[in-house]
Amino acid sequence: MRRRKRRKINHPGQNFDSFLDTMTNTIGVLMFITLFTTLIAEKSTSVVRTPLASKIEKTPRFFEIRDNKVTYINDTKVGAEIEELIGNLPACNQPEGMSGLGLAENQAYFDYRSCIQSRANRLINFQTQTDFYNVKMVNASTFSLLYEPLPTKEGESKPQLQQPNSSFQTTLAKLNPNKDYLAFIVRPDSFATFRAAREQAWKQGFNVGWEPHKEDAPIIFGSGGRAIDAQ
Repeated sequence: MRRRKRRKINHPGQNFDSFLDTMTNTIGVLMFITLFTTLIAEKSTSVVRTPLASKIEKTPRFFEIRDNKVTYINDTKVGAEIEELIGNLPACNQPEGMSGLGLAENQAYFDYRSCIQSRANRLINFQTQTDFYNVKMVNASTFSLLYEPLPTKEGESKPQLQQPNSSFQTTLAKLNPNKDYLAFIVRPDSFATFRAAREQAWKQGFNVGWEPHKEDAPIIFGSGGRAIDAQ
C-alpha cells in the first residue's frame, strides 16, 4: 500500500524590525516629553509671580525709573509748597448788597474781582523744582501739576542705588515702612532696574506698588489722580 506523503507547508517568515523600530521611537518620544514636563514643573516653582494689588492705609512715595535710572519725585515737597502758597493768598471778601448803584459799591466789587484774579494768577503761575524735576501748574482748577525731568540731573543706576550711601538708600532711610510705601512709575526700558530697586525696598520692609508708563507719557499729578496700589 502506498503511503500518503504528507505535504510540507512552509509558512512565510515575518520580519518585526519595522514594528520594533516604531515602538522604540514612540517610547523614546514619550520619555522625552515626560522629562521635559518634569523639568518645566520644577522650574515653575522659582517663577516670581506678580503680586495682586491691595489697598493699604499708607502714604505713597513716588519714584520714576527712566533710562534705567531711579529718581525720587518728591511730591511731598511740592505739596507743602502749594499749601504754603494757598495759606499766603489774600482773603477775598465778597461785598454784600451788590446793587451796583453807588460808587463805593462798584469799587468794592472791582477790588473783589481783582483779588480773585490775583489768587488765580498766583496759582496758575506756580512753579518749583525738586532735586530731579521742574514742576509747574497746568490746571489750577484741578491742581494738576506737570513733573518735567531736569535735563542736567540724572537718577541712580542699578549698581549705584545698591550702595549704602546712595540717594535712594538715603531717601528710604527718611521714610517709615509702617507709614509709607513706595510707588514706582516704570518706563519700558527700565524693568531690570525696577526689580533691583524693589528688592532693596522689600529688604527694608516697604510695601511696593508700580505702574508701567509709556516712554514719552508725561507725569501729571492731579488733586485726585495719584493712586498706585501696593502689590
